[in-house]
Parts: sequence; C-alpha cells; structure tokens
Amino acid sequence: MLQGIAFYLLATVAVVSGLLVVTARNPVHS
Repeated sequence: MLQGIAFYLLATVAVVSGLLVVTARNPVHS
C-alpha cells in the first residue's frame, strides 16, 4: 500500500514538474 502511494506521488510530481518546465519554455497559446 505504502509503495503504491509513494509511486503515484512521485509520478504526479514528475508529471507536474514536466508540465511546468514545458509551459515555462513554451508559453501555452490561449
């Protein structure tokens, strides 16, 4: 259970940080 929670937590952080980097380099066109 704990390993699963840690996995999803790290995955979420990785995805969010990745999106932040992409949006920081290339501003999203609204």
